[in-house]
Amino acid sequence: MNSKVEVRSIPDPRLCLGCGVCSYIGAEGDVTMIDIDHVGTRPKFSETISSQKTREMLAVCPTVFTDFGELKRRNDYKPVVNKTTENNWGAISGIWEGYATDEEIRFKGSSGGALTAIAQYCLEQRDFHGVLHTGENPEDPIRNKTRMSFDRKELLAVVGSRYSPASVCDGLGQVEAAPNPCVVIGKPVEVAATRNAMKVRPALAEKVGVTLSFFCAETPPTQATRSLMERFGVAESNLKSLRYRGYGWPGYFTTRNGDQPVRERLIYYEAWAYLQKFRPWATHLWPDGSGELADISCGDPWYEQPDGKNPGFSLIVARTKLGKDIVEGAITAGYLTASVAEPWKIGKSQEGLLRKKGSVWGRRLAHRILGMPNTQFKELDLFSPWRALPLKVKLQSTIGTLRRILQRGMWRAP
Repeated sequence: MNSKVEVRSIPDPRLCLGCGVCSYIGAEGDVTMIDIDHVGTRPKFSETISSQKTREMLAVCPTVFTDFGELKRRNDYKPVVNKTTENNWGAISGIWEGYATDEEIRFKGSSGGALTAIAQYCLEQRDFHGVLHTGENPEDPIRNKTRMSFDRKELLAVVGSRYSPASVCDGLGQVEAAPNPCVVIGKPVEVAATRNAMKVRPALAEKVGVTLSFFCAETPPTQATRSLMERFGVAESNLKSLRYRGYGWPGYFTTRNGDQPVRERLIYYEAWAYLQKFRPWATHLWPDGSGELADISCGDPWYEQPDGKNPGFSLIVARTKLGKDIVEGAITAGYLTASVAEPWKIGKSQEGLLRKKGSVWGRRLAHRILGMPNTQFKELDLFSPWRALPLKVKLQSTIGTLRRILQRGMWRAP
């Protein structure tokens, strides 16, 4: 996106991903995060917002600018993979596959509970104040809520992936005000936003102790979950809990209404196949599906298909020296059970995310041809992944995108 774009245009569903960082940067009353049913959580801006705050928001918005070379330029960065793997998946200082040693966390977590185990280790062994993350809103289970957790019980209460809108950066003020450093867990775009915010808010930079992320193709809107519930005749009015996966690997989309027992509705990958079709256009323009700017990223090891017996495990990727130290510390302290993994397992496990990353180059080309805005990415090679795509996928990402934009009228400025 051009830096001259007005901040009021950032909620444009073609670009904004609802990370919530503008809510953190803005003064009280400047920004309200609202859930647009068919798009996702997006900021609503006050008519009295100052020009200074506008500039500050533009400076941190990840859909305006994101520096993907930040971690690779650090003096203490020591890659353990070749350049092609690094280009595809970001900075990598270590790769393991493993799971939470705690059996309950492993079972309830989405893919072995590795992120939860790492967060617990940081709280109990490294004197972190809390963990900023999102989870089910107990008062409205179809939606998510940003929260700060302080112990194992609170982490377990919201364990598991959420395939619906979340805006963890709207809680960065809690991190900045904390007495000690905190863990921040977010989607790739939320971690990118946190990195941007840390550059302009030294007080925040001091309190972000470590950033954790997960392999993610970005989230569908609330409408997607509502549609899936309707498919099974699940009423929203007396919904008590909604889980997308976990409780085994890969887990089930489950619901509980009123005093009824939990009902397993659909196995995870079938539920995701349904939900992902609702993702708004902005999600197809964001290239990072593996948390390239986090200290640690975790994701499903899909190179091995679930057999119904394995309670779950993760690929664990440390991107910084800090991330590597924390993973190794969690293993030594018994929070993680993990062993070093071969780099090929990332690509084999996440072929769809790499295909999406390459396709973003073609979609951005279509935007340029039609005079539409694009995010400015620094030190991010999208052409190489695009060039490696099959011809059919290349054409879909370029000609197919042009057709889609014209048919839907997305080329018009909102």
